[in-house]
Amino acid sequence: MALFDYKGRDAGAEVSEAFNLARYGQLRAFGALGELGTTLTETTGNFSPPAGWHDLTASDVGLPADTVDSFGFFHGATSASAQVKILAYTGAGGAIERIGVSFAGTSDIGDLPAYFALAKGEYLDQFVYVLEAAARFAKANGLTGEDVVVTGYSLGGGAANILAERSDVVADGFYDTSNYFGFDSPNIYDNSEKIMNLGGENDLVYRSLGTSTDSIPEGLTEAFLHKDRNFGSSADNIVLFNDLYANPLSPFGPTTVFNIPGGWSSHIGNLFNDAFATIVRSSFASIMEKDSAIIVSQLSDLLRPVVWVEDVARSTSSHFGQPAFILGSDQADRLRDGKASDFLEGFGGNDRFSVSKGNDTIAGGDGTDTVQMPGAIGSYEAIRLSDGTLVMRDLSGQYGLKDMTSVERIEFGTLLPTSYTVTTTKLDTLLFADKTYVAHVEGTAGDNSLGGTAGVDRIFGVAGNDVLRGGAGNDLLHGGTGNDQLFGDAGDDDLHGGIGNDVLTGGAGNDRLSGGIGNDVFDFSKVTSGRDVVTDFNDGVEGHDMLLFGASLFKTADAALSHFVQIGADAVLSWVGGSVVLADTKVSDLHHGDILIV
Repeated sequence: MALFDYKGRDAGAEVSEAFNLARYGQLRAFGALGELGTTLTETTGNFSPPAGWHDLTASDVGLPADTVDSFGFFHGATSASAQVKILAYTGAGGAIERIGVSFAGTSDIGDLPAYFALAKGEYLDQFVYVLEAAARFAKANGLTGEDVVVTGYSLGGGAANILAERSDVVADGFYDTSNYFGFDSPNIYDNSEKIMNLGGENDLVYRSLGTSTDSIPEGLTEAFLHKDRNFGSSADNIVLFNDLYANPLSPFGPTTVFNIPGGWSSHIGNLFNDAFATIVRSSFASIMEKDSAIIVSQLSDLLRPVVWVEDVARSTSSHFGQPAFILGSDQADRLRDGKASDFLEGFGGNDRFSVSKGNDTIAGGDGTDTVQMPGAIGSYEAIRLSDGTLVMRDLSGQYGLKDMTSVERIEFGTLLPTSYTVTTTKLDTLLFADKTYVAHVEGTAGDNSLGGTAGVDRIFGVAGNDVLRGGAGNDLLHGGTGNDQLFGDAGDDDLHGGIGNDVLTGGAGNDRLSGGIGNDVFDFSKVTSGRDVVTDFNDGVEGHDMLLFGASLFKTADAALSHFVQIGADAVLSWVGGSVVLADTKVSDLHHGDILIV
């Protein structure tokens, strides 16, 4: 499931807007402290409603003036600490087009009892009278529940979850079709058709109560025994990489909501950052899945020049070593990959990237960006595509393929690195030999059928549903986007499916097969000789890859599974004259659904 898939649509822009509404409500609830925080972080614009939105008054919605507190919030029916803002969005023609409900989170000690009410699901009762008035106002302006966005931060996100759960009864069901976005909510309504929940994995408030809204004891148990759990309506692997998280001792105590110093730093800090907007504007947003590992830089100016942002092992994390998206900021970031195939994006600033093993994709963004490469330049082929993408093909089989866009320099070596400037014709260096780009063949945006020669070919499908054939020689085939079919044929080939549901057939020779993003099929139905390595079998969190074998080799999936053996970190299947290696795969993780016999 795509990260921002909500009600069958890409809700990325809605997420950004909803977070701005939620953040505005939370900062306003802090009063002078919230305003001071925006001043110190140079984000004063967040202390005002997002563009096009304005607060509705008590008079607007037909309520007494004393239902609004000194901060401009409608207060709870019996609690002055419970707060909600009702906002309206005015279109270009001057008409009100949408309504916003922004529940405020914890802002004073009076909110603490609300967590007990939250655990029982009673907290929403404080706001029913306001929600009914807002529904009447919306109807009077020709709007329906579909024109309402409900959001909130922290405790406010919890209220949004409860309203989503009870939307069929509140205000006679008016909010049943509304759009719900909860941010860093302690409680989760686990219904992805109703609500999208987003928060930091290392924010120990987020998901701390789980789905418990039935009783206080259940809620307290969940809070004390907080686990890194996955829910259907929540994104569970977003890391807010701040200064505390950079320390190996993070979170400096138990992984519970009661760990204030270590668990709340990202909870508070996220109000003054744009993690979700950063994810939305990423060039990789369309291929992120709901439970992709996404690491977003939130380092201070002090640590940003010296600390690498990467997916690190922490007690709050369960995805270390898996493919990850590493996202920087508009400052000069230092971004480093892991051992899997990762996606790194720098955005603005003069960024520095460090890559190692795996098939990595780097988007430099604005600024002068530099990639530190592993190995020696002599073991690589350099290819420049027509759109400016630089592809570095490792011929040693150790480091994988590196795709780079908007990168100005690459470096080899550590102590005295050799720097190469990326030009239109070559990799240019001052002291040593330049690296000339090798020849290649590209397809178009449509469906292409491209074939190689008897020599070494580099064939890129680019876009569309392509069919690529290498022929003889040690070829590189890259499908790009689309559902592609790749045939290495003879020779020791590198096959990369790219983005889409691809079919990869190595053919004769010792081939390396990388499916990339999507549900890919690795076809071994034609028995051939050679040792083929599948680099990323079922490496994603939601995609499902398959191995295809002919009945002449294995009669059943059980027979194929029984022949796999564990050799080090790899699962290996051998037959007379050939074998397939599933890199970094446990035999115990394989099952019938991974094998197809034809």
